[in-house]
Amino acid sequence: MAPKDMESLLPQLLSFPPHPPPQIPPSDTLYDKEIRTLRNVLNSVPANSFIGGVPNGGDLLDILDPAINTLPYLYVLLAHISAGKQKSLNVGGPLWLKATAFLERFDPVQVRYVGTEFRRLITTVRDAALAGNKHDTSSGFITDQTELSAHVSYRDVLQYLICAAMISMALKEWDRAIVFLESILTAPTKNHTSQIQVEAYKKWVLANLLACGQVVAKQVRTLGKPYEAVAEVFKIGISNEQDVRRLNAEIHVGHQRWLGDHNLSLMVQVLDAYRQFTIAKLEATYAALPLPTVTQRTSPGSNNHAETAQYITMMINDGRLNATLDQRSQDPQSWILRFATSSSTGPPARSEQEQYDELARQASRTAKLADHVRETDRKLSLSKEYINWVKQSKNDQNAPANMGEPMMPESLPFDEEDIMGDG
Repeated sequence: MAPKDMESLLPQLLSFPPHPPPQIPPSDTLYDKEIRTLRNVLNSVPANSFIGGVPNGGDLLDILDPAINTLPYLYVLLAHISAGKQKSLNVGGPLWLKATAFLERFDPVQVRYVGTEFRRLITTVRDAALAGNKHDTSSGFITDQTELSAHVSYRDVLQYLICAAMISMALKEWDRAIVFLESILTAPTKNHTSQIQVEAYKKWVLANLLACGQVVAKQVRTLGKPYEAVAEVFKIGISNEQDVRRLNAEIHVGHQRWLGDHNLSLMVQVLDAYRQFTIAKLEATYAALPLPTVTQRTSPGSNNHAETAQYITMMINDGRLNATLDQRSQDPQSWILRFATSSSTGPPARSEQEQYDELARQASRTAKLADHVRETDRKLSLSKEYINWVKQSKNDQNAPANMGEPMMPESLPFDEEDIMGDG
């Protein structure tokens, strides 16, 4: 492609999507219209035109961003691969690195409009990887031929999932653990439930109690009834604002079972979670309560007011309870737990230091946006308007000598201050 033709094509390639993105995103209808227009432009350009040079030197693959300009980057990449008759796509080579970088960063919404081209790239990369077989990474050695890996069985998959769930529970990432456990429970079986699924169900019941205070579904019920009994006592107790004694007794009766199932530590955490959910239920009902009342309703020891105060303070400090403890005297029996009326009041309300930290984060985001602006300036410097402006400025003695950071011509459609204002 001649430089003049590239000058007219390049702005079209960079036109969609707009970058930085507008403050008000385009509607779905407008987005669909604009991306289809861009696709039509790309389909009308001969493939060999994409591999030509650009004004001021360089290559389109160095200018386009695969995460932003997904469609034109894909077309240019395929044009380069076709020009080299796929020999240029050697594993580890320059085009290989660009192809794999594209597959890691592409916009999944944009590729919906170019399914044929996207599938062609995936197939080409796959074939190149199989043909090369140079094992540039350690994963290349994990094949049936090297015997470093065997056939992955159904049980291997379930064992992987149960291990992942146990790691998540150890980190108290209950929602993540539930996802792994539900994957085990919904795994296909022939005519009976596997032992791993039974173990997963038991842990799934407890993880649900710890995450949200209830069990939202029932599966593998026969073998998990003791756990369902705990869940039922937990649910009824929270709903009726009962103290922890009944749940404690239920867990105590099944001590040997929990121990044999390796779930005793989770049961201990269930007791603690029950106490937290009970206190949270009080927050939703009352504006304030005497500490002895809170102790009676939520604590294992009905007269240990100092321990209750310490536990409540821990919840407040951890951000799990939006309340304050009014300590009127040295006697905890006179203390009052006052719940905040909204999230803007009470301990979670942001302090002056927290507000300063938020401003610092905003300043960091602004700095990143400034980097985007400079990158946009660089891309605009390749546009036809900018090139014309440079030509006109050559005769100007006051033109800057160093063009490494070119000034923005006034004729371009926006300036840096406008963009910064959009943040």
